[in-house]
Amino acid sequence: MRPFILVHGPLIGPFTWVPVAAELRKLGASAVLPALNSPAAREGTYWEHHCREFAMELRDVSMDTREAVLVGHAGACPLLPRLAEELEGPAAYVLVDSDLPRDGASRFDLFENQAHVEDFRRIAGKPYSPRGRLSPQPGLKPTDETVREWPGDLLSEALTQNPDNTLDVQSTVFAGKRPTPIGVLDEPLPVPASWPDAPVGYLHLSETYNGAAADAGAAGWPVRELRSSHVQMLLDPEPFARELAAFAEEVAG
Repeated sequence: MRPFILVHGPLIGPFTWVPVAAELRKLGASAVLPALNSPAAREGTYWEHHCREFAMELRDVSMDTREAVLVGHAGACPLLPRLAEELEGPAAYVLVDSDLPRDGASRFDLFENQAHVEDFRRIAGKPYSPRGRLSPQPGLKPTDETVREWPGDLLSEALTQNPDNTLDVQSTVFAGKRPTPIGVLDEPLPVPASWPDAPVGYLHLSETYNGAAADAGAAGWPVRELRSSHVQMLLDPEPFARELAAFAEEVAG
């Protein structure tokens, strides 16, 4: 089975992928989960910093990246073309419930509902969001009210489907995540003219990304519909891992 590189979005943490990574390993695949942080003190743009972090995290990993499937979730996907330049490969890309990369577009530019941009700017100005950063966890613990305030219903479906385990889901989504500077969502992201340089597939989970899934299909990419929750990889990791592994094989050919 092909190895997997599982990349988290900038607003959530790498632990989002931990249960699926464990299930992929049970299936016989290797999986790595690079952590991409967004510090205020850095050299260059945030995306350049993320690419350097990505390269450093994979430098000592015993994996043939030419055979790897590079998987992004949500806001990670617009950066996948640049992250791939740090690899030999990949064999394929899988975009999970995300906007599609577009040269020169910021993550905010890619939002299907532009009203959400102003919602994020408003949240960044809240007292619990230090120095204009998007903080998913005001105080010591996440709360229903805090997460429900986020635009795009980031976790509302998960909270509805998993009412008895709400804090566990929230804590895992945001585990180890520092507040995200709003500049991460504002900066333009370059996409190389050669992209896609490998087969691409789209895994569609939630209504928020109906338009992106349709665009992926129009581009001729394979699209697999799960139509569950934006964080389905946390709610039901075992079947999700099986679906991801099968789809990745289909995409890579």
